[in-house]
Amino acid sequence: MNETTQPSHPLATRALQRLRRLASGNGMEPAAIQILETQETEFIIKGELDVSPMCDVESVSYPGLVRGKGRELVESIGALQQAVAKHKSEFRESPDWIEDVTKEIKTHETQGWGMENAKVTLPEKSAIYAASVLCPSCGGGKMLTCTQCNGQGQMTCAQCQGQGRETCYHCGGRGENPQQPGQRCTTCNGTRFAVCRFCQGRRYLACPTCNGQRGTPCTTCQGTGRITHEATVTCGAETHFRLKAEGLPSGLRRGLERIGLANLHKGHADVTAQMPPEEKGAKEKGGEPPKEGAPVPILHYEVKLPYAELRMDFGNKKAVVSVVGKRCAISGVPNFLDDALNPWIEKLRVAATHTGNLNEAIEVRALKEILSLTVAGKDRTDEVRKLYPFGLSAQTIDGILSDMRLALNRATLKTRATMAIGCVVASALIAYIIFMQGIEARITMGWKWYIGLALDIALTGAMMAASWALLNFSTRFVLQRRFPQLKLALKQKIGKTGRSMLAAIVTVFLVTMFFATIRPLWLALLIH
Repeated sequence: MNETTQPSHPLATRALQRLRRLASGNGMEPAAIQILETQETEFIIKGELDVSPMCDVESVSYPGLVRGKGRELVESIGALQQAVAKHKSEFRESPDWIEDVTKEIKTHETQGWGMENAKVTLPEKSAIYAASVLCPSCGGGKMLTCTQCNGQGQMTCAQCQGQGRETCYHCGGRGENPQQPGQRCTTCNGTRFAVCRFCQGRRYLACPTCNGQRGTPCTTCQGTGRITHEATVTCGAETHFRLKAEGLPSGLRRGLERIGLANLHKGHADVTAQMPPEEKGAKEKGGEPPKEGAPVPILHYEVKLPYAELRMDFGNKKAVVSVVGKRCAISGVPNFLDDALNPWIEKLRVAATHTGNLNEAIEVRALKEILSLTVAGKDRTDEVRKLYPFGLSAQTIDGILSDMRLALNRATLKTRATMAIGCVVASALIAYIIFMQGIEARITMGWKWYIGLALDIALTGAMMAASWALLNFSTRFVLQRRFPQLKLALKQKIGKTGRSMLAAIVTVFLVTMFFATIRPLWLALLIH
C-alpha cells in the first residue's frame, strides 16, 4: 500500500499504532514505520478433546482401627482388593462417566481447550475402602513375648543366684558379731547367711524389660492389635487434546507458540466448545459405552483467530511482521530501536566509563525509562521487556542496564566516598573510646568470655549497620536531588565503596581491640 495511506484492517492499524508508540521519543520518527502490504484474514482452527477412563489407586497402611469418615469397610485384605477391582470395573463400564467428565471439564476456565495430558477427577465417583485386620506380628494380642525373660515375667535374682539368701552382709559370713567378738551375729544368728536383700528371699525378680507383664507392646500395631489397610480409588479421566491446524502460515504458528494454546481464551480468540454430533446421537439412542482404553472424543472446539501478515518498512529496514489474535500479539519485528538509540547508548557508555554527562544520554524515552527502573531497584531484563517486548535486542538491553548502573555509581561516587571515609573515622573514634579507654573492660568484668565476645560482635555489627544506613541515605539523597521526578527504592546499591567501608570498620575494631590497654577476655584467650 501507499506510504501515506493508513491501513483499513483493524489488526494492521493496531499493530502500526503500537510500533509507532515504541518509536516515539526514541530517536526514530514514528512516520518512518510504514505498512507496505497487508493480508488480513480470520482462521478457523479446530480441536478435539479425547478422554480415557482413569482409576488411580493409592494404598496406605497404619496401626490401629480405621481413622476418618467416609470409608467403606470390608472384612479382609482379599475383600479390599476385590472391592477396588469391582469399583474400577463398574466405573469404566458405567454409561454416564463421559457425561460426568464433560460437565467437570466445562467448568474449567478453558472448557478443556488445550488440556493435554491433564487429569480430571470425579470425587463423587471415587471412594476409600478400608479393612482392619489382626496384626500379623502379635496376632491381635497387642503384646509380643518378652525376649529378656522369654515370657516368664521374672528373672533369677542376680545377687543370690536364685538361692534366696546371700552371705551375711553384717558379719561378712563369719557368724559372729563384729562389735562383740565371740557373740553370734545379730543379723544371721550365726548361720553366716542372711535373706537376700534384693529378692527378699523370693529367689526371682520382675523382668526389668516387661516389668513382669511377660510381654512388650507390639511395635507393628503399636499395641492396638489391629492393622488397617486403606485403598483410595480416584476415578476420572485423562485428557488428550488434538489440534487440527494443517496448512497454517508459519507466522501464525509462531504466534500460537508465543501465546500458548491454553491462553487463547484470554481475549486472543473466540473459543467455542460443543458435543460432537456422533456422541449426541449415541446418547439419544442409548448406545453402548465405548470400549475400555479407547479414547472418546467428548468435545469439539472451533477457534476463530484473526491474523494479519504485514510487509513493513522500519526506516529502510524491511521485514514481514505477523499479528495474531484480537489482542494483537506481534512477532517478526526487527530490532529497529537498536540503531535508533545507538547515539544515546554511546553517550551512556561514555558517562559510565569517563566523564560524560548522564543527562545527555537520557534524552530519549527508552533510556529514561530504564533509568527509572534502575533507581527503583527493578534493573532486570524482564522488567525492560514489559515496556519493550520487541524492537530492542536482549544484548542491547543488557548493555544499557550495565552501563546505567556504572553511570549512576559514578554520579554518586564522590558523595559515597566522602560518607564512607566519615563513617570509618567515626568508627575509629568510637572504638578508641570503648576499648582504649577501658570502657568495654569495665563493663565485661566478671563476665564469661563468650558473653564478652557477643557484646563486641554486637557493637561492631551496630556500627556497620549504622554506617550502611548513612551511606544508603546519602546515595538516595544525591539521586533524589538529581532526578526529583523519579521514584527511588529504599535500598540503593552501595557498590565497592560500601563494601570497602564495611571491611574497614571491622578492621578498625579488631585492631583497636588488639592494641587496647586491657584486651577483651576472648581475644586474650585466643592469642594465648
